[in-house]
Amino acid sequence: MKIIGILGTQNQKGLTAQLLDEVLRGAELAGAETSLIVLEETFDPTKQDEVRQLGKKLKQADCMIFATPTYFGNVSGSMKQFFDHLRDYFVHLTSKGENIPHLFKGKSYVSITSCYKGAFENTLSGITDATFNQIDTVMSQAGMHRAGEIVLTGTFQMEEVPAKKREEATALGKKLVERVERGGFTLKRYLQLFGMLAVSTLIVMGIQKGLQAVHFIPAEGFWINYLVFVIIFFLFLAGMLRLVTIHNHKRR
Repeated sequence: MKIIGILGTQNQKGLTAQLLDEVLRGAELAGAETSLIVLEETFDPTKQDEVRQLGKKLKQADCMIFATPTYFGNVSGSMKQFFDHLRDYFVHLTSKGENIPHLFKGKSYVSITSCYKGAFENTLSGITDATFNQIDTVMSQAGMHRAGEIVLTGTFQMEEVPAKKREEATALGKKLVERVERGGFTLKRYLQLFGMLAVSTLIVMGIQKGLQAVHFIPAEGFWINYLVFVIIFFLFLAGMLRLVTIHNHKRR
């Protein structure tokens, strides 16, 4: 199995780079073949030959690890530039402007980021969510599966990644081989979806019974009750999915 780390920061010895190194080390311990691409050194988007060579190399990978600090609430400039100039490899653009998964469809990816904000503040406000969302947006359109993510908070004047966070990164690397082989939609996700639907249905039925009890809607009448159920269920499920999407990233 081939796993490629992609570093989107000029500081190759910085905290984000250290996290990436630990994940790659864990993957190597699990038997994976790993390599590292430092965008600031090896990627010049103005040279098409380099873009093609990089795209060819990424096609051989089973998993990509994207490591970028959170700058101004998003990925670094070099990482964004990488996504933009490799767009034709990630997606195929149709005449209607639709993005279709292209050369990396079915591959897995991991997201790594860091920020100055502390763990408590990031937990409440989700400073790093936009960074993860930017990566997820590109990867989901490319048809790739998320295999994990890591965030390091409170990095102001920090020189080395704390031991606990290093262990987390190494452990993720070791698990990558199994996760990549397993693919995207697992039994765990089916169970999560089932649980979400079961809870939503129960709550909506309770709301509907309450509306009937106060005579807001008739207790009888199939179609009116069906219509009310569908509307409430849609609104409730949409809100729940929105909440899950917003809080679906690591924040500490």
